[in-house]
Amino acid sequence: MMKKISKIFIIIVSSIIILGNFMTVRAEVKPGDTLKDLRNQLKDLQNKRTAQQNEKKKTEAEIAANRNKMIQASNELEETKSKMSEITEEIDRTNRDIDDVKGETEELLRLYQKLESENIYTSYITGASSMTELIMRMEVINQLSDYNDQKISELELMIKSNEKLNKELEKYQVTLGNKIVAYEDAIAALGDDLGEIELGVVDINKQISSLQESIKTYETIGCGENQEILQCVNVANSKDWLKPVSQGRINSVYGYRTSPTPGASSNHKGIDIGVAEGTPAYGTANGTVGAIVRGSSCGGNMVFVWAYVNNKPYTYVFMHLLEIKVNVGDPVTINTVVGLSGGGSTASRNGGYDKCTTGAHLHYGLAEGGFYDSSNFNAHTINPPGYPGLYQWFYSR
Repeated sequence: MMKKISKIFIIIVSSIIILGNFMTVRAEVKPGDTLKDLRNQLKDLQNKRTAQQNEKKKTEAEIAANRNKMIQASNELEETKSKMSEITEEIDRTNRDIDDVKGETEELLRLYQKLESENIYTSYITGASSMTELIMRMEVINQLSDYNDQKISELELMIKSNEKLNKELEKYQVTLGNKIVAYEDAIAALGDDLGEIELGVVDINKQISSLQESIKTYETIGCGENQEILQCVNVANSKDWLKPVSQGRINSVYGYRTSPTPGASSNHKGIDIGVAEGTPAYGTANGTVGAIVRGSSCGGNMVFVWAYVNNKPYTYVFMHLLEIKVNVGDPVTINTVVGLSGGGSTASRNGGYDKCTTGAHLHYGLAEGGFYDSSNFNAHTINPPGYPGLYQWFYSR
């Protein structure tokens, strides 16, 4: 009985005990549940995994679309920069043309002054053989002057037009830059969503694997399809609780606290015992391994043991294990090495997979009873008895 329920319980607890609301499983395990009920819960988890995989594909498509838009905007930005460079060069050329025309005008004016000073200008005009020729000679001089003035006006208009276009391109450049930043932000946000979805897929795969393992174990035990799980599991009674290690320091107590890592619950459903990695963790009471979770992104390797103490049912759990030394359905005594403590090398900050640990320690949790959904687990966890206060040491089991 302990085995069947523990398995389901692990699936639910793997999220609740450490992070409260991280990947909470809605399936329920309660008195009267049978193998058939466990199979239905497995089906629900598989449907949930399919939905997560579809959401993953959708998010990946959105990321790809935003990335393509960002590439397009980046290409347009480069084209705009090139166009601005061409316009700047055109403005420079036009300015040089203006300087040239101004130079020609100044030269023409100097010529006029010379002609006037030497009376050549008057001679040039009065030397006309007819009134028509006189008018034409005067018109030529006026046209030369007007042409230069008109040429300068045209060039100045070109400069103004180019400067206006250059300002428009600068604005467009800013717009494109803002678009690129927006696409980058969208990709980053979607990347975060995708990361959470991928973690969810990984966790739910582990939950499915764990539940399948439990179902197989209960089938091997001989539980009937419609037989109550509790009637299938027989656990020896214990008289008292022992500690999982012979000595350790209490690094975090049961109850409310400052969350040590993003995602970890501020309502700590257990105690953290500071021990070196690889420290053997023993059974704290006689029982049966009910469930195992391996490599969870929040909790790492976990083992749930169903036990009876003074004829009352309990479930205790070890989390952040470096290694697991038991299998679902195995009997557990106070001398059984359930696993080896971890929490250091397995931490994500150290390149591991567990984002809900910051250093070597053993998480130990305890709950009254054994048939819970996610809400009932929180309602039935208790402060493990017999431990000293925060940052205090103990030196015996």
